[in-house]
Amino acid sequence: MTSVERSTHPAAAWVWALLSLIWWFASLGLSLPLASFVPALGGGPRWDLALVLAVNGAESLAGVWLLGRAVMRRPLRRPGIGLAVPVVGIALAIAVELALHAWAEARFGYYDSELIRLTAGLSPLVILTAVASFGVLVAPRGAIAAPLVGLVLAVAGVLFIVVSNVPGLTDGIGPGSWALASLIGIAGAYALGAAAFGIRRARVGHRSDGFGRAEYG
Repeated sequence: MTSVERSTHPAAAWVWALLSLIWWFASLGLSLPLASFVPALGGGPRWDLALVLAVNGAESLAGVWLLGRAVMRRPLRRPGIGLAVPVVGIALAIAVELALHAWAEARFGYYDSELIRLTAGLSPLVILTAVASFGVLVAPRGAIAAPLVGLVLAVAGVLFIVVSNVPGLTDGIGPGSWALASLIGIAGAYALGAAAFGIRRARVGHRSDGFGRAEYG
């Protein structure tokens, strides 16, 4: 039995998941000053926000990996091609945020979270879903339950926001709203896909990378 195959104490896995959640939130705040380094483009995409979300996503993935190794004191699984799941999630979160700001400025003349309401939290929750999926992906034997619970909760948050936007469809989708409406729908589909990926990973167990291949790290 290799060191990777040894079971992990359940308590360590929950500590890992909690610390990863705290780091994700802290990283979001620490990344905000980076926005000042990107010049504002009047009427153009908010590349400053894209940078903040990209750095937050990358730092969060790195945090999951480093905290996992530190807390559980053992190697984590290599992500393999499954890494595409969190990477796509981060890219999608950036696209949603850019579209949301463009839509708000076109409709209201400015972005205000009080006007956007719950949808303002969609991008961070999509990134949290991506980060949690990465945790499930790299979790060693005996440690999958904790990040899987986090993934399910993040997915529930994304779906709640997506469903909260459904009543707006009854009034029709304006010409300037198609991009945002489409991306919100894609975010919901991504969340469901990430949940299915996580559950499959948990069912397959520690001998697979989530795509049916043996993977040790």
